[in-house]
Amino acid sequence: MNSTLSKREILKKAFITLIAMLGYGGWAFYSNSPANGDIELQEIAFRAGIIQGGYSGILTLTNIILLEAVLKHLNNHLTVNFNMVATIIVASAAQYAIIIPVHLANDTPNILITLLPGFIIGTTFSFAYLLSIKNKYY
Repeated sequence: MNSTLSKREILKKAFITLIAMLGYGGWAFYSNSPANGDIELQEIAFRAGIIQGGYSGILTLTNIILLEAVLKHLNNHLTVNFNMVATIIVASAAQYAIIIPVHLANDTPNILITLLPGFIIGTTFSFAYLLSIKNKYY
């Protein structure tokens, strides 16, 4: 297998990363925006959006790389279905070990609401992504 990424693979990963930044950052801003328009709380919501969007982009790209690496590493040790489950668990644990402390440090008021859509979408994305690449390894 050629370890060099094609231009198409790079653009695909860049596009996925951009979508993650905009989607997760926008959700974090929306879910933390105060209904009463309080400026101080609006600033916290804005920071939450910037933080969530920025690290969502970084973590999405890292997640794609991690998914591929773990799937490849475990392909001789587990059946494809167990490998996919184990890969998603490892990747999710690594991400949320970073994500939760960042929001705690920011004093994000609604951490669960902020992260829940990302967890659901991210887990679904990870599963779909693994389905799309599993034939490289099995």
